[in-house]
Formats: sequence, C-alpha cells, structure tokens
Amino acid sequence: MQTVSVKSRRRVTPSIPRARLTSPRPSLGRAGERAYRVIEAAIVTLQIAPGSTISEAFLIEMSGFSRTAVREAIRKLALEHLLVIKPKNGIYVTEIDTLAQLRLIEVRREIDRIVFQCVALRASPEQRHQFWQLSEQFKQAVKNDDALELMRRDKELKELCLRCAENEFLAVCLRSTQGLSRRFWYRYQAEFDFLSTTGLLSAGVAAVIANGKPQLVAESAKHLVDNAELLAKRVASACGIIIPEPGLPMLGEPIPG
Repeated sequence: MQTVSVKSRRRVTPSIPRARLTSPRPSLGRAGERAYRVIEAAIVTLQIAPGSTISEAFLIEMSGFSRTAVREAIRKLALEHLLVIKPKNGIYVTEIDTLAQLRLIEVRREIDRIVFQCVALRASPEQRHQFWQLSEQFKQAVKNDDALELMRRDKELKELCLRCAENEFLAVCLRSTQGLSRRFWYRYQAEFDFLSTTGLLSAGVAAVIANGKPQLVAESAKHLVDNAELLAKRVASACGIIIPEPGLPMLGEPIPG
C-alpha cells in the first residue's frame, strides 16, 4: 500500500508594517526650525518681554530669517502657549502667570515621567552617551553659575528625549509645557537661588536615562518636578497669590540649607 505524505497546513498571518503616523503638529523646515529656536530663546530669556505686542516684521528683523520661516516659527510658538496670534492686531507674547505655572506642573508630573521612562527603554547606545555628556554639561553649568547655559542644556535634553521616544503624541505634550517652564524658571531662579538645585537634578535625570533604568528615571523626574513646583509656590507666596506656606522664604530671601 502506497503511503501518502500529507504536509500539515499552517495558517500564516501576514506581517503588517508599522507606519509612522503623521504628527498633528505642523512640521518645520530647516529654516523654520532655526527661526523657532532663535525666537523661542529670546522669549524664554525675556529679551522679548512678556505681555508685549509684537509684529511679524519685528520678528523677521530680530531673527534674520525669511517671512515664511518666521511664520512657521510663530505657529509653533503659539501651540506652545508663548505667543497668541491676533489677526489684524499683531502677535501677543503671553504673560508669566504663576497660577497657570502651578497648573502646568500638575500636567508635567505625568508627561515628564512617561517621556523619560520611554527614553530610558528606547535610547540607542549612541544616544545614551549623549545623555551622559549632557549630565556632565549640566554640572559644568552649575559650576560656572551660568543660567543661560543651563537653559540651553535643558532644551537639548528635551529635544534628545523626543528623538529617542519616537512618539509624536508625547512630543506634542512635552513641547506644550517646556517653553513656559523654562521662561518661568529663568525669571525667578536668581531671586530664590534655584540654579544649582535645578542643574544638579537635571544632571541626575540625564544620568539615569543613560543607565536605562526606568524606575530610577521615575524617581529623578519626580524630584525635578517637585523642585519646579517649589519654586512656583515660593513665587506665588511672595507675591501674595497664595497663603505663604511655613518655611517658604519671601522674594529675595535666601533659601535655608
């Protein structure tokens, strides 16, 4: 009797390639990105005063970029709540709002933690080396008492995180908080002596991301946001916006310890 070999049939599920989703945020060309960086830096370092009304022509002259690049930058800065576009009335630079800063910190607690943990898991060896370098650069900025350098390194840290996380939705959330946070810190860090504390906490975040340990990253992110909240509460107390908490120094007073 002839034996018939029957091969088992296996159902094969075709693999579905992962398509990169289009970000809901308008993309910037190279010139637009450079214009954005110049204008954003001028706003967060108070070279362009909060509450002022400016024109597109002013930003073109100030930044040195074309009208198209500046318009792209303005759209992005409006999404980040640093500018408000008023048709026929110019462009309004948002005020520094301490209560809004406290509300923003509530959101930052979760956003920063999620972003930093994603990055700790996904960063490549080369990117981890970049985080190590940033950690050392934060420490150097503290050593030099250089607030502008610390601001630049903070911007680099967040941009590197966004490249590593590869999640366009996290990018929208993180960018919506960072410009306002940096501007508030720059405005008040000197009165309350927050440069060294913030710089060292940022160095710690960069270092634990480089190590790739999500649990430690979560703890470091918490400490960094706690520090931002403490500054905001001290400003609010000093300005009479909220009832001063016990032990919080008034504006201009040194921080104990």
